Amino acid sequence: MHAPSYSEALELAIDRSYDINLDMLRSQNLHLDTHNDYLVGTYPPLKAMSNLSSEQLLAQIASSIDLYFHIPFCNQHCTFCHFAKEINPSSERVERYLSALDKEMSWSDAALAGKAIETAFFGGGTPSFLTNHQLKTLFGIINKRFDLSKSEVSFELHPSLVKHDDAADRVSTLLSGGVNRLVLGVQTLDRNILRILNRGHGVDEVVRTVKLLNDMGAENLSLDLMYGLPEQTLRSWYDSLIGLLDMGIEKFNIFPLMFKSTDPIARQLARGRYQFAGAKERIVMHFMAEHILTSLGYRHGPIFYWTKRPQPHSVQQRRKYDSWNDNNLVPFGLGGFGYMSQCQFYNEADLDRYLSRVEAGEKPVWKGAVLSHDDLMRRTLMFALRSSGVSLSRFEGQFGVSIEKYFGRELELLSKAGLVRISNDGVLSLTAAGIINSGAISLLFFSDNVLERVAYNDSRITDKRTDLLEKHDYSPAARYGSSAEMQAVFR
Repeated sequence: MHAPSYSEALELAIDRSYDINLDMLRSQNLHLDTHNDYLVGTYPPLKAMSNLSSEQLLAQIASSIDLYFHIPFCNQHCTFCHFAKEINPSSERVERYLSALDKEMSWSDAALAGKAIETAFFGGGTPSFLTNHQLKTLFGIINKRFDLSKSEVSFELHPSLVKHDDAADRVSTLLSGGVNRLVLGVQTLDRNILRILNRGHGVDEVVRTVKLLNDMGAENLSLDLMYGLPEQTLRSWYDSLIGLLDMGIEKFNIFPLMFKSTDPIARQLARGRYQFAGAKERIVMHFMAEHILTSLGYRHGPIFYWTKRPQPHSVQQRRKYDSWNDNNLVPFGLGGFGYMSQCQFYNEADLDRYLSRVEAGEKPVWKGAVLSHDDLMRRTLMFALRSSGVSLSRFEGQFGVSIEKYFGRELELLSKAGLVRISNDGVLSLTAAGIINSGAISLLFFSDNVLERVAYNDSRITDKRTDLLEKHDYSPAARYGSSAEMQAVFR
């Protein structure tokens, strides 16, 4: 089966974009401008959190859990990245961090003993920054505590991995350590855009990394690809996707560029340094990818995930969005966020504070919130809508109230706007227009109490270009207002 041509994909995508009435959606606050749009990473979001005792996290841990390990080191600062990281640390600094990870894990040894580990995810930063020796140290620390033999174990890679003479040794260490899913951050195959993003790799490194992984028997590979990037055209977007399809890639995470004032790319937007796609063009890019992948037999998973395989894109994503609060995400490392015992929380996001607290014998909880019954309902709805949808009967059975009664006003608004639908078997899900506007839809379900706490903490931020709360708050609440206000903040 051949991929659609550029002209075919473009024509169909433009036709579909006409179905998205941006003026109507904006008038009802159901479409967020590009600089304000963001996905909900946690609920409540960081700006609604306060101090939280770490002991509360151990009170009611689920029988099966997910693990997250943050490796906060990179060779360069990509212009769009706002995750916790340090650029080119010394080997002594890295070794100190790995020792701190070991000590942080000991905090929950007793509470997590005997729990089934469903998934483990290594993110960053750049986890593949670690040398082969450091990777062996990391997996030695982890495997002495956790049995990952029956778990999905995901590890993020950077294409610059193949620049190192020991690249094959590092991959071998990952595979022998239990990694069975690899995520490669490509973003684009446009050489000029890669340079603007300061990615530290070229197209050749992508090709070589994919070949290396294939040669070494790494069968479960997913690639990250972004649209809305600086200087990206509809043609270069098409060419990047087709180029990766020609490599035989069967899994993708395809998502739009999202802005935060703490990132260099936000200042580029505000100052007009590069050309960025507008709302309509981003929609066309979304539909181009959807048409190309669907025509080639790929299935849509959670809103930005695609797979050609019969099984789900990943266990990690299914549990993240569809578990309905009955799983616990346990984070280890700098800036990791988690969910334990009906508490949403973040670890310290400043590396020196993280290290000092762990070395003093503390669990480095930065901020957190104990979720109320109302919070749990809203969190469930937001996350499940982004994946397989919300079963109305399951929701009522779990929370003791009809979703149509509790959220009647919101559902009526979304239904009339064409953003959600209810299937014949009683599943509430997003429409094509709803997927594109998922950030605005989630924001509609924020409680007044949470919005007030967000607004209060946001008002106390003196410099949004450097503040840690601003940097790590993954939500569309209390963003930047109008384009003029955005420019004033981002500059």
